[in-house]
Amino acid sequence: MRIAYIAAGAAGSYCGACARDVRICAALREAGCDAVVFPLYTPLRADGHVAGPHRVFYGAINVYLQHRLSLFRRTPRSLDALLDAPLLLRAVSRLGVETRPEELGEMTVSVLRGPDGRQRKELEKLTDYLAGNGPWDVVNLSNSLLSGILPGLRSRLDVPVVCNLQGEDDFVRRLPEPHRGRAQALMREHARSVDTFVASFPGYADTMATFLDVPRERIHIVPPGLPLDGRAEGTASRPDGSFRIAFFSRIIPRKGLDLLCEAFCRLASEEPPGALRAVLAVGGQLTHHYSGYWKSCRRLLTDRGLGDRLELLDNPDAAARSAFLRGCDVFCVPSRQHEPTAMAWLEALEAGLPLVAPRRPCLDELVRTSGAGVLVPPDDPQALARTLARLRDNRQETERLSRAARRTARVRFAAGKAARATAALYREAAATDPGPERASLEGAEKAENR
Repeated sequence: MRIAYIAAGAAGSYCGACARDVRICAALREAGCDAVVFPLYTPLRADGHVAGPHRVFYGAINVYLQHRLSLFRRTPRSLDALLDAPLLLRAVSRLGVETRPEELGEMTVSVLRGPDGRQRKELEKLTDYLAGNGPWDVVNLSNSLLSGILPGLRSRLDVPVVCNLQGEDDFVRRLPEPHRGRAQALMREHARSVDTFVASFPGYADTMATFLDVPRERIHIVPPGLPLDGRAEGTASRPDGSFRIAFFSRIIPRKGLDLLCEAFCRLASEEPPGALRAVLAVGGQLTHHYSGYWKSCRRLLTDRGLGDRLELLDNPDAAARSAFLRGCDVFCVPSRQHEPTAMAWLEALEAGLPLVAPRRPCLDELVRTSGAGVLVPPDDPQALARTLARLRDNRQETERLSRAARRTARVRFAAGKAARATAALYREAAATDPGPERASLEGAEKAENR
């Protein structure tokens, strides 16, 4: 089975959705599917080889120039290819470009308009390539913000379409009006051309069924997959007598590092005699756009005399990320948003870290069903500090949660299991595809429960 997997890059950032896309494609190939990745906007950041053409479609530079200047909507493809060069796009990504929805409303709507938008030339290049390198059994979109390609795709290829749901509603809700309403309307219109949707958690499937105005039974649940390659097994060496709290994510306000820093100050200030010395280990992506935010978080600890207890691991690769997690005791990212893929939390489970997570969609499902963590009220540093103190002082509870974390990662989130479930959805979509105006997907519950 040949799958054209169309995935959006994240401008060089470590992105949970991107990690899920790369891992599921690798697992699909191991399972015998010919899954070919077509990156959009920027190259995908991947820990291993990505099977696909050595080029980027809808290159970020071309998309921007074609939106701003009509001249670039008529330039020859040879010039476009220079601007789409992966090396150039990676270099631009390293400048810390942020895809902030507050600034991208008009361009988002233009891309969603597909053949009627200013990036029509990019759509033609993508569909030409797909048509010339087929046949394909399934086209998979990594999120519904890419659904603007469907009108052009359906006119060239008679192929079923599967679409992942990975947080695009949060992006659209932060667009300014009138772009927010227009983008959602276009996504709902394009959703009628999708045969099967895939979400990682049931609660998020409910959210997206409403957001896209599609029947809930059209959305299948396939948990994200972890490679389980042994890197996260065991415990990394670390100083004795410490209690290390891991924060791993993009260092931006929506992920709540400031909340954790405030809770950490409370935790450290109330450290009883003989208690383990708390350390806050921060890892992830730090860009210059949010350097001021990081400095304010660091200043909060420094002003309390805790600067020597804060560590930063910026932009680590897979091996460094695994070692970072294995060297910690608990995992805490007090996110201010829902986390539809929860990839960082899943990697923490693989490393055997108990989760301390806010009661937010997807995270609460993960903690409740895994039994591998503790839920705390959102945006409540005091409650967070109390929970961390309890885990610091109760090693028996921490060890029990750690065992549950490893068991959950192994049993529920193995990449091979996710690949088999995804391949089953592909086969069903390929066997029953009735065309672009499909209003419902029969047999969804049966496929979801396999």
